[in-house]
Amino acid sequence: MKKLKVFLTLASLCVGGMAFAKEDTIRFGTNPEYPPFEFKTEAGEVTGFDIDIANAICAELQKKCVYVAQSFDSLIPNLRLKRFDAIISSMDITEERQKHVTFSEPYYLNPSVFVAMAGQFKSVDDFKTKEIGVLNGTTHQQYIKENFKEANIKNYPQYPNAMSDLEIGRVNVVFGDEVVVAEFIKRNNKLEVVGEQVNDPEYFGNGLAIAVLPKNTELLAEINGALKKIKEDGRYQTIYEKWFK
Repeated sequence: MKKLKVFLTLASLCVGGMAFAKEDTIRFGTNPEYPPFEFKTEAGEVTGFDIDIANAICAELQKKCVYVAQSFDSLIPNLRLKRFDAIISSMDITEERQKHVTFSEPYYLNPSVFVAMAGQFKSVDDFKTKEIGVLNGTTHQQYIKENFKEANIKNYPQYPNAMSDLEIGRVNVVFGDEVVVAEFIKRNNKLEVVGEQVNDPEYFGNGLAIAVLPKNTELLAEINGALKKIKEDGRYQTIYEKWFK
């Protein structure tokens, strides 16, 4: 009987400890293939602008950040399965996504652009019937589907795959976030932006935000409060300048 009591006491402590640990941690789903927002270092650590923002939020809340790597199009389904608590992965606020998740206040506004091999196209009209690469499950994919109906859309799980195919001629153009495209252009001067920035508010005008389950109102309030604080005290600006200046 004593052994049973001891076992039950230890089990109770363990369960309590796990509950405390969970409350003390925010598990973020992310797609770490999207520099400079989120990517893996050579050592395999997740880093980037979004990750620094999440780390600052966790520091403000005195919690630990844990990152769960996923393909972009599986992030919302796995959040709904509660495999993590929130998503931070350069995710645009859209009406369609708001049917499934609730978004924090936006933490970044980012225009989109087309990139192609230098000298190949003079304007957007030149590739409306060509092959356009996009990241699967993104607002970029939706924008091309609805605005470039004659194009042959090629969907990719990660942007490095799309850019590699662009460089070897498997696609004619890649459409993505301006700062992400800029990273690839820095590495290959044979790439260039074609046309103007795309800021269509129906797809991109609401900014990037952190997603949580609609019922998780407490976590949403904590994240919004921490975001407000890091913007007010200068931590956000320091992170921004680290990645974009």
